[in-house]
Amino acid sequence: MIREKGSQRAMFKLIDSEKFLTSINDLIKPNAEISVYDNWMPKSLQNDKEAELKNFLKYNFDLQMYNKIVSWWLHVDSTTPNWDLVSTCTIDGKRGILLVEAKAHEKELNEESHGKRLDKKKASEDTIRNHIKIGEAIKEANDEIIKQFPEISISRNECYQLSNRVAHAWWLANQGIPVVLMYLGFLDCHDMNDGKYKLLNSQEDWKNCLLNHAKKVGVDSIIDEWVDCVESKFITICRSL
Repeated sequence: MIREKGSQRAMFKLIDSEKFLTSINDLIKPNAEISVYDNWMPKSLQNDKEAELKNFLKYNFDLQMYNKIVSWWLHVDSTTPNWDLVSTCTIDGKRGILLVEAKAHEKELNEESHGKRLDKKKASEDTIRNHIKIGEAIKEANDEIIKQFPEISISRNECYQLSNRVAHAWWLANQGIPVVLMYLGFLDCHDMNDGKYKLLNSQEDWKNCLLNHAKKVGVDSIIDEWVDCVESKFITICRSL
């Protein structure tokens, strides 16, 4: 069920807009470009299935990629992180992927400063194994990125969402798929203006918010920087709309 306000609603408005391709390309240039021949999820407010990366890879690349990302991220196949938007795109002449994480107010980031929680008393054996596997996957990404950017310290135990986003971008690049990971701030989302949230008012406001959050795990050091991987590369960008 789609929330009636905030970043998710703003994202669907963008996707349903006649200017979607123009708007999204303005945000991601010169790093990438999306055309009418690309495929993205979710498709529209009427076709609002959330973008789970393993399924996107299965339908837009191949089943082998589905199996590979599941075995990297999980011990037992289960739900993997959902994205506000995933799209194929062109990056330096190659078929790549755009990953988008959207926010509408500061609290959306601040609430995600903690690590991935696990109640061992209630968790099943498979859940515990998946928890361990996720930690190993993020550590693998961190161990490689840190060779180029010593400040990086992504972890399952701190800023989990940001950490897993960067880890997934790194993994895809290591499969030969170039990636643009975009943190998108929707400005002046007045449907959230009920006194409980501090809205994002400008690109500078949003970038400062993201940088302050990203510093906790060193991701501020890779924003707007291409990270070279074995088979390809990825970049993390901060944009607003």
